Amino acid sequence: MKKIFLPVLLVCLAGATVAKAENVYRPYIGADISFDKAKTSFNRPAYYGGSFNLGTTYNPYFGTEIFYHQTGARTKKLNNTAKYKTSFLAYGLDAIATYPVCSKFDVNLSLGLASYLFKERIVGGSHNSDEGIGFRFGGGAVYHLTNSLAVRLNARYIKFNKISNLDHAAEYTLGARYYFMEN
Repeated sequence: MKKIFLPVLLVCLAGATVAKAENVYRPYIGADISFDKAKTSFNRPAYYGGSFNLGTTYNPYFGTEIFYHQTGARTKKLNNTAKYKTSFLAYGLDAIATYPVCSKFDVNLSLGLASYLFKERIVGGSHNSDEGIGFRFGGGAVYHLTNSLAVRLNARYIKFNKISNLDHAAEYTLGARYYFMEN
């Protein structure tokens, strides 16, 4: 957590500086469902999960978002009797650049940093967990249903650092956002 504190602080300060220049601040809360496909040294596990987000747009072109993401367990048979279960959780910060295409539709790019905790368990046997940092790069689209409610579709590439047996993952999310303040 100490490793990501300084980058998070710098992004928030940059956002606050931009917000003062434009004087537009719109906080929101959101929830997503997700599909994650990881690349490990011995298989390609797929996970289904969900995330909760708190974010803000500082102006029409920039925002930040903190998130908590958790997946369900994925089970794989090792042999006739043993089962191998894996899951993960993550939390972090994304900086989001937005381009408003029209009044109802935006496209976005995101860059973020997150802490990932992978858990693995052999049923009736050993337990293991591994924690590391994930560098997140993504893009997507936002459709504004009303002035306060929007739907977002995103795809992300995640590069892991110092997590054994894991190299990278792809994440696809679909979710909704509720904005607390009007434009």
